Amino acid sequence: MTAPHPSLAGRLFSGDNARTAGAMVLDVLVIALAYAAALMLRFDAEVPHQNLEFVLRVFPLLALVYIAANVVFGVYRTVWTYGSLGDILNLFLPVLVSTALLFGVNFWVKERDLPLSVILIAGELIFPGMAFVKMRSRLLTRLPRAAVASQRLLIIGAGHTGQALARELQNSPGLNYQPIGYLDDDPRKQNRRMHGLRVFGPVTELELQIGEHSVDAVAIAIPRASGQVIRSIVGICQSNAVPVRIVPGVERWISSGHTNDALREVTLDDLLGREPVQIDYAACSKSVKDRVVLVTGAAGSIGSELSRQVATFEPLELHLLDNNESGLFDLAAELRGVSSQTTIKLWPANVVDARKMEDIFNQVRPQLVYHAAAYKHVPMLESNPDEAFRANVLGTLNVAAAARKFQTGTFVLISTDKAVRPTSIMGATKRIAELLVLALSRHSERTRFVAVRFGNVMGSRGSAPLTFLKQIERGGPVTVTHPDMMRYFISIPEAVSLVIQAGTFGGRGNIYMLDMGQEINMLELAERMIRLRGLRPGDDIEVIFTGTRPGEKLREELVADFEKVEPTEHPKVMRLTASAEVAEAEILRLIAEVETVLRQDPEELRRRIHLVARKYSNNGDDVSTGVPEADPAGEPAST
Repeated sequence: MTAPHPSLAGRLFSGDNARTAGAMVLDVLVIALAYAAALMLRFDAEVPHQNLEFVLRVFPLLALVYIAANVVFGVYRTVWTYGSLGDILNLFLPVLVSTALLFGVNFWVKERDLPLSVILIAGELIFPGMAFVKMRSRLLTRLPRAAVASQRLLIIGAGHTGQALARELQNSPGLNYQPIGYLDDDPRKQNRRMHGLRVFGPVTELELQIGEHSVDAVAIAIPRASGQVIRSIVGICQSNAVPVRIVPGVERWISSGHTNDALREVTLDDLLGREPVQIDYAACSKSVKDRVVLVTGAAGSIGSELSRQVATFEPLELHLLDNNESGLFDLAAELRGVSSQTTIKLWPANVVDARKMEDIFNQVRPQLVYHAAAYKHVPMLESNPDEAFRANVLGTLNVAAAARKFQTGTFVLISTDKAVRPTSIMGATKRIAELLVLALSRHSERTRFVAVRFGNVMGSRGSAPLTFLKQIERGGPVTVTHPDMMRYFISIPEAVSLVIQAGTFGGRGNIYMLDMGQEINMLELAERMIRLRGLRPGDDIEVIFTGTRPGEKLREELVADFEKVEPTEHPKVMRLTASAEVAEAEILRLIAEVETVLRQDPEELRRRIHLVARKYSNNGDDVSTGVPEADPAGEPAST
């Protein structure tokens, strides 16, 4: 049944009737004052009695014309508490029409007691008068609020985002921030005013302006600011004991519908400064949509995000494989609301079980496989090389062999920068997994094997930033293995997006490397995270050096010296090529030899793992002497 259309009166007076009536009364007062002032101006404050008496008689008609025009043009449907310049311009139209109508009618009266000039002067006064009355709540908020305990806020960036923030704070005194001005590197804006606030100078004067203007807080309002810029601003603010906040972006806080979302604390992602990655959505969708997809290690940090992003591309079937039963269950419950037409199937299994892998591939017949199942924690795997070899090497072999046997279209291996000149068991086993991918691709007619290599991911379980955060929350100490420790970081969503993108590229047996940005000093990162909590490193939270651990490096490498970097269709994904060719029979023989000592002497097992990993590097002739010494480095947690 069609709902009845609202009446004309309902459309005109929608909202609070009492408030509308009150607004009309105020408008009548404005009209009365405007005509009184117009008469005084026209007759030099000596209004003839005849003219005054006539205006008093016709005033109800004059007021009715203006009020009726306001009603027709929807002035009383505007929520003036949030009025803008556009609303004020909309108010000008009914005032103009009313004034023109009264002027036109009176123009044809020969003996007029209401001079035409009075009508024009009154119209000129009515418009600003009505605008002031309607915008009074917003105008009053712009008056100095010395009595209010507001924090004096300096805004970094006088662009669209900074101006929007200033307007929002000026109109919302309850947020307890009083914007006092801007800093901006654009010389055209410097020493000018925007929304009543001065642009003091460039961002390089931040420390000077903090002292000169008694700044209580700083807000970063620079869209897509780099990590280096944010770290510089945060460092200056922290050295001056001034809290710093950041604008999440105008679109994000407007879409949230909450004024309180205009400012938030600076996060680790802001400090690292990874810009949101843009992928070729059409190519990624084409590679996944209506396909049968299998994700191994689906309950892990990378695997679960892979599953989430893959689900948004609407595959026909999404198969999730992991030995973490509870993690699989929780992930499936989350994904069922993402794509209703995708069939989700759970496989609680271990990739080390070759027979189980064959059985699953035989049933599923996946067209696309993302192999994320692996052990990753460097110190733990140094003590357990047998489990590292079983999971990272034999597990990869089992899944890759099943993919080729059952003619999977694309197999994508998730690798790590620790596979480059590995000094750890974790890195060595992942390098062997890369070699397997290269070898299997040479004799694979239907399955395209690729590997994607990247560094540490922010937010993964056991990662260094999360370790720091937990230690800070406990009151310290924060543990750093070495003061010169450097690491690359990438966010989990960005890494996964680029993995999916790399899976769309042509070619076989390729290793792709993701752009990891700038290296981050781990000591500096730990100290900044402490300061972001309003604490002082060394005084409130102790930072201690625990010493380097076996298998870790001071600095990770993204590319080996025997690998060449080539561009791809995406600027943040590079293709790596090497002159050495990996024979499938040879790599399988070497793996079998390592497997013979799997449950025997751990030292011999480590030595053989490293020998295989370094077999196809340009310094492979030097590995017969044994395992190289590990670099004296470490981190609170690995990739």
